[in-house]
Amino acid sequence: MSKPMTILALFLLTAGISYGQTTQTYEADSAHYRVISEVSQDHAQAVANRLESLLGLFNSYFHFDLSGLTEKLTARVFSDKDRYEHYLQQVIGENRENYVYLHYANAQKSELVAYYVPSQDLTPAAIHQSFIQYLRAFVANPPLWLREGFAVYFESSVYDPTFGTVVYKENLSWLDTLKSILAGKTPDLPIALSQLLNLDVESAKKNINVFYPQSWGTVWYLLNSPDKMQNRILWDSISALRPGATLEENDAAVQNAAFRWVKQDTLVQDFVSYVDSRRSFTGLVEAGMSDYSANKMDIAEQDFIKAVNLQDSSYVPYYYLGLINYSKHNYQLAAYYYNTALSKGATKPLSYYALGVNAFADNKLDQASNYLKMVADLDKGDLGSKADALLKRIQG
Repeated sequence: MSKPMTILALFLLTAGISYGQTTQTYEADSAHYRVISEVSQDHAQAVANRLESLLGLFNSYFHFDLSGLTEKLTARVFSDKDRYEHYLQQVIGENRENYVYLHYANAQKSELVAYYVPSQDLTPAAIHQSFIQYLRAFVANPPLWLREGFAVYFESSVYDPTFGTVVYKENLSWLDTLKSILAGKTPDLPIALSQLLNLDVESAKKNINVFYPQSWGTVWYLLNSPDKMQNRILWDSISALRPGATLEENDAAVQNAAFRWVKQDTLVQDFVSYVDSRRSFTGLVEAGMSDYSANKMDIAEQDFIKAVNLQDSSYVPYYYLGLINYSKHNYQLAAYYYNTALSKGATKPLSYYALGVNAFADNKLDQASNYLKMVADLDKGDLGSKADALLKRIQG
């Protein structure tokens, strides 16, 4: 049931906050969330359901006792960016990108705030800020590296509407940056582990270009290290967190429980080696192109398949997978990859030419002619000339 804005406005005005022009709001609940939306009742419920699914993913790592939440977590979605920014100016005196978590000592005032964008669902910012809200609901002042490292770690997760769950997907968006930092290829130096474990907010801001990739990298490595003793560092860190402790107290508790018995030089060396061994989407595509040029087709194919598994929005790996399968005479599979590349933004003349050549090699001459005619119509340069030449061969 929707609730008139006048009730909410009265509450906010009592707190010294003004919305400006009033509008109707809609409220929906899930087991652990209360969502206030200016969009619609269905939207409020959809947001509540997604946030609940996110909480399930987060808690599969942290295992907090959810019955300890005395209040439902609040999320507020404004109908547009102007209303969102007006609210933030009233509350914190500054603007932010879409999605921000506002934390207060009084848990009832804390809230996740956003504005409605129809084309977006679970954006990285939404996941990042939702995680911070979740974590700080149980631990007010967790170590910054742990808080932000996990927040970035979850950012690529996706919502599966069929099952109503959020599925973790590995996020390697900071990998190339972290590689460059560790290799000394940037002006920014790595943060020493002993310093990273004790960063305060101001120090993190001063080292922001290194803090985010290194915090993510630390969490990512401790979760994925083949050494189970190093995996244990992260679980011991989580177990050491105390709900009401200060940042300094939690920093000290984590170091005492999880890092005191670790040979930090060895840990850092293993961390650097692991980061160096992993490749991002860009790294895999570059390796695939290099292997393709060197005629290492099987290796190149594996590079591009791994790239697609990391990120499937780019046409480049699909186009190269088409070329590779064409070279192996797997014409049906090559056609699939070329068409997929086309659907993801590959240029039409190049894609049609590849499809035409592939169909010609597969002895599907009518299909080849149709593709090649489209190339000739679209391209009046070299590609069009090549298409004309092949058409003449088909036509005898």
